[in-house]
Amino acid sequence: MAWFDSLLKRLKHRDTSLAWSALGRLLLLASIALNLPGCTSFGPPSVDRDRFDYINVLSSSWKQQTLLNIVKMRYADTPVFLDVGQIISGYQLQGAVTVGASLNGASAVGDILNLGSAATYTDRPTITYTPLTGAHFLQVMITPVPPPNLLRLSQEGWPIDMLLQLGAQSINGISNRKGGARGHAADPDFVRLLAALQRLQGSGALGLRVEISKESKQEGTVMVISQKNLPPEIEADRVLVRKLLGLRSDLQEFKIISGTVSGKDDTIAMQTRSGFQILNLLGSNVEVPPEHIAESRTYPQITETAETQSLPPLVRIHAEKSKPEDTFAAINYRDYWYWIDDRDYRSKGIFTFLMIIMTLAETGEKVQQPVVTIQGN
Repeated sequence: MAWFDSLLKRLKHRDTSLAWSALGRLLLLASIALNLPGCTSFGPPSVDRDRFDYINVLSSSWKQQTLLNIVKMRYADTPVFLDVGQIISGYQLQGAVTVGASLNGASAVGDILNLGSAATYTDRPTITYTPLTGAHFLQVMITPVPPPNLLRLSQEGWPIDMLLQLGAQSINGISNRKGGARGHAADPDFVRLLAALQRLQGSGALGLRVEISKESKQEGTVMVISQKNLPPEIEADRVLVRKLLGLRSDLQEFKIISGTVSGKDDTIAMQTRSGFQILNLLGSNVEVPPEHIAESRTYPQITETAETQSLPPLVRIHAEKSKPEDTFAAINYRDYWYWIDDRDYRSKGIFTFLMIIMTLAETGEKVQQPVVTIQGN
């Protein structure tokens, strides 16, 4: 580099302070320029940023997809589920640095140093989507949740009344609310049964135990209703539960099976719901515009009696023309915004619970995820 050799010669012959000053500026700026690409790392430091960004986006997307399918069920529209199979992020950073100088001791301007740099940053995430179809669709959407899977959640602290209101269609022939165009309100006895079971659970008098049969190797559930040292009000609930379900008064443990009616006084038959039935039920809680009902685009609200109205709605999904604010989830469908208020804690909890319930419906192996090959740069 001729200009650099010229600079060195000036150190020997003339204007030493000016030459050293120019050389110092040159070396400092060149060092900064050459180290710029190293200031940004796309290795381990990117994990914190990418993981939490993708978690937030996937969570928001899942809520919107679930809400959309619930609303679509209210309109007899086809629900579609897309799972995010894989996310592969690829980064590329290319840079170039140019340095030039002119040395002119006779000029009034003096030495001139030119420093230039250019960089190109590329982010190419590869995301695969897997539609819920075939056998996997049948497992999640059509297969009822096994009673042991549903009731096991009560051992983790989930309220028994909410579990059964969402996941059970009937218990020993007593019917829960049914959603859809041919839906109906819950039997009054079902409302009383849930209330009594909730009070028994809160007092510690109700327990559930999951057992594995030695013969069939299948899981089964046993409901335990304590009979010892119960307060009068809790004793009344114990008597009511046995009466409604037709159970023997001298027993504490009762086997729970899958079915409509057991026909035995020591067994409880429980008909559980599938993912499709749960979405249909939640769709009946959507507040649809009156004109959509008048035009037969959807069915009217289910008529409740004074007794069945004591069952709170599982979710509250509002509808309005303008885009709402402060929402937990919101989607636009048929020129209306359907949304859940972020201050509605119960509805938000049901959304989380719905994810767990639909996961519990999966009884087989998952579909093999697609294999993605990323071409190197």
